[in-house]
Amino acid sequence: MVKTNKIRKLGTSSSKVNKLKGIFTKKHLLNSVSELNAIIRGIEILAEKLPETIEYPISIKKENNSKNNSFSITYQQRELKPWIKAEWITGEQLFQVGLTIIKQQAVLFEKGLCLIDARPENYWLAKSHGVLIDLGSIKPLTKKNLLSYETDFKNNFTNPLILEAELNLPVSQYFKGKINSTNINLWGINRNLVSISFMKDALKNNFINFISNLISSSSPEFIEFLNLESDSQKEVNISIKKSRGIVKKMKKKFNLLKPKIKNQSNWNNYENFHDKEYNSKKLREIKKFVDINKSFSKIVDLGSNLTTKSIEHIDIRIDNDLLTSRKMRQIHNTDKIILQIDIADCICYSEDKKFNPLNCGGEAKVAVITGLIHHLIIDYGLSIDAFYEKIAYLYRYVLLEFPSPDDPMVQLLIRKKNETINWDWNKMHLPLIKKFFQVQKKTNLSPTRDIFQLKNIQFD
Repeated sequence: MVKTNKIRKLGTSSSKVNKLKGIFTKKHLLNSVSELNAIIRGIEILAEKLPETIEYPISIKKENNSKNNSFSITYQQRELKPWIKAEWITGEQLFQVGLTIIKQQAVLFEKGLCLIDARPENYWLAKSHGVLIDLGSIKPLTKKNLLSYETDFKNNFTNPLILEAELNLPVSQYFKGKINSTNINLWGINRNLVSISFMKDALKNNFINFISNLISSSSPEFIEFLNLESDSQKEVNISIKKSRGIVKKMKKKFNLLKPKIKNQSNWNNYENFHDKEYNSKKLREIKKFVDINKSFSKIVDLGSNLTTKSIEHIDIRIDNDLLTSRKMRQIHNTDKIILQIDIADCICYSEDKKFNPLNCGGEAKVAVITGLIHHLIIDYGLSIDAFYEKIAYLYRYVLLEFPSPDDPMVQLLIRKKNETINWDWNKMHLPLIKKFFQVQKKTNLSPTRDIFQLKNIQFD
């Protein structure tokens, strides 16, 4: 018997997930035959009406045993690569995925169905609009299931977008800090104070949290009474007419959270910092490098800052600036991956290549690193050793721009840091590079900047 890999994650107490040779097998235990039929119907409906938003199963097997009250569904799906986590994405992408969920709900509501788990991890995020992979979250449209959806959507879509808009807290940091698992009081947020609908939501959420805390601390007798009351009440379905009104309100309210197009970030105007000759030389060298390697692997641009926006064959763009990342997500098509990540933090601490966002789990073996190294090492305090070791660990080919000690930005950053930093190519950087890379080509971009093509010697 072939042994499969068990997948451990939260949310699988009533399901099992196994993986073998690039195929995921998922089994969901269900309460009734109506839940079983809901999943089957929901898959077919979404596949027909919104095929680009669902990963259709390779196979589906259902178990319907009314005698022993046993209901389950088992389906198989192909492994989708690269796998993108919610703690890497931009607020603009989270908004697009939220719109996808609302579109899916509108289609499902028409057939008396709904999604109950509104979480970004239920979607493949390598497409900016998201692709549903957790098919077990399709349920009959009832008041209880709708409430479950509303709670999830608030914690995973509404709240992070409000906090990004009002506090400049990136949604990537929202999920990295697990803030979606906390009860947030948003009464002091300006958006809630000026909008009646958001005030109603805040009041409703606070009331739900109050009742939940009250129940948690209640006596066993009171809990037993609540259970008896729940058992005696028949689950109420929602009419098609009412569901249409619910979707309309959902969409109208959520559209108010669309991230604004802003140009306040200095990095949006990065090209204005340097003369035209430097910019054109740099862009030309990047394009040559990309053209040489585009058939070999996905290509990632670290610290993208819009410089390479015109180069089509860069597949992944990563930056830490909120507005730059948002703008990139808005201008590039759905197949391009835009991540908002602290690159220095990832280089320093992320050890697992399979789940490293900087190479998207091993999918990108080629990297463009321009206008970044001095910021990572001088400004963020990343050690030079760590930088070259991790870059060699992640990539086979690298295009690296290096500013000399005479570069005005290098001098400014060192002065700002107010620490002793030895910034010398021949004495400090080149000896470390030679441990991992062969320098294939050097091109001068300006009196203080050179660009190098590096090949990882570990792959020879």
